[in-house]
Amino acid sequence: MGRAVSLAFAVSLTISAGTSTQAAVPATDVLSRMFVWWNQAFKQPDGYTPQAFRRFFTEDATLTLEGRTAIRGIPEWVDHFRKIQSAGGDVEIVVPFKDVFRSGNRIFTYHVIRSRGRGEPTCALAAGDAVLRNGKIASIMLVRTNLDGEAMKKEPDCWTK
Repeated sequence: MGRAVSLAFAVSLTISAGTSTQAAVPATDVLSRMFVWWNQAFKQPDGYTPQAFRRFFTEDATLTLEGRTAIRGIPEWVDHFRKIQSAGGDVEIVVPFKDVFRSGNRIFTYHVIRSRGRGEPTCALAAGDAVLRNGKIASIMLVRTNLDGEAMKKEPDCWTK
């Protein structure tokens, strides 16, 4: 829970500063490469397969959103993202990230998640970290802040149409 509070604080500081950052590292780290793949897989009906997730994740990998574990293990990664995909619309994680850096076996990010559903765009700023084990993602923890209409207009990576 402490990680979620720290990351939420980092998101709020960055939002309140109103500055746009450049990615410190191009999309070469495993987390960035995974999201590049994820964006392409979202556009393909058979994109989210166990084999595809195993290229990037450990068998027991977890996803924690806002302090709650949402996914545990490859089968749940596949099911979770197939459900989002089948709901229609578009979702994209903007890569390169606004900011990304690595410290030991952890990758920290600050990035934009943009989507369109039912004809309306939405956009969120997210901060998170991934823990790596043997070169693969063992866990991702994210906190997100949804932007309102005015904030979306100010964020160049958000979709507005």
